[in-house]
Amino acid sequence: MIATAVASFAYVYSNKSSTSQRVPESSESSDPLLVTRGYVTFEFISPSAGWALVVAPNSSFTPGQFAIFRTVDRGNHWTKQQSGDGEFFNYGAMPVQSVDAAHSFILVRGVTDRLFRTADGGVHWDTVTLPKPNVGSVAFSDPKYGWLLAWPDLYVTRDSGTSWQPLPRLPQDVSYQLSLRSPTEAWVNGAGPGAPHVYTSADEGTTWQRHTVPPPPGGFFSSTSFFTSVVQLLPRTGVVVTDAYRGGEPSFRATSFDGGGTWRHIQPPPGTVAYQDALHWWALRGKILSKSSDAGQTWTQVTNALPDWLYRPDLYVMDAKHAWVSISVPATLSTQGGNGLAFTDDGGLHWKRARVPQSS
Repeated sequence: MIATAVASFAYVYSNKSSTSQRVPESSESSDPLLVTRGYVTFEFISPSAGWALVVAPNSSFTPGQFAIFRTVDRGNHWTKQQSGDGEFFNYGAMPVQSVDAAHSFILVRGVTDRLFRTADGGVHWDTVTLPKPNVGSVAFSDPKYGWLLAWPDLYVTRDSGTSWQPLPRLPQDVSYQLSLRSPTEAWVNGAGPGAPHVYTSADEGTTWQRHTVPPPPGGFFSSTSFFTSVVQLLPRTGVVVTDAYRGGEPSFRATSFDGGGTWRHIQPPPGTVAYQDALHWWALRGKILSKSSDAGQTWTQVTNALPDWLYRPDLYVMDAKHAWVSISVPATLSTQGGNGLAFTDDGGLHWKRARVPQSS
């Protein structure tokens, strides 16, 4: 995530499972629904059900149309459930946050940001009134309780966004990101010179405790260093903190399982990381899939023979066998290129393409 004008939207992990259908093998080379030329981002709640936010292809700086789709059969069919135009900028697209099977939220960034919510699995959507026109981060821990950060102002809702109440202001060196597991566990990222650090609050933002992330064994952080720390909640317990300042690969990764009291550095993961649970992680790079069963301390290569696609840094792990990944597919003489989607049901050894919703 980039600490600029991009709106951040935290999500709650779910690993429900269900049966699914597949796109026939013979259709993979010719089915035009396997790719879209529009921008698309996903959020999945099971091996067969998920959401997609699709933006019509245009300039990143030109407002355009967007649509929210849902699938319940592993992408064989996508149903459009919400659309809009005139204010959407595709550089601000963020995934749907599915709190449970019925309740979801989506933040759409534009000239004026918009927050949509559904309480019936997307059959109906309504627009949430925001306390400020532009938002840095929104996070819900359950269908009713959520926080909104419009720096430097912080707000809380206890009624799914129908009303917002101000909370005490954040520390001055907090940047753009908000992570919320419950009303008593909130995290925000610190930014500034010296050692990387984050803050936690257990009393709805009344007080904040600063946690400094120590350097890796044998290393050090100089007083002239500048870090923007990014917090990512692990499923159910624990966090991962990385450095977003340098771009590309983080210069450090560390985990804490006691609210920031102690930290343990992670071996550099071999690729884009996704979390099956707090201990079991997947990492994908090129044609190689690796896994860790000890929260990133050690990694084992699972396969180096993945399909020859360009994997985007969007990997969604449902359980030990099921996962989704966003891909980019080059055009050939016989097939159309674009953005696509693939899934596995054997722990990542084999992947199969799924259909994606279209931008028009």
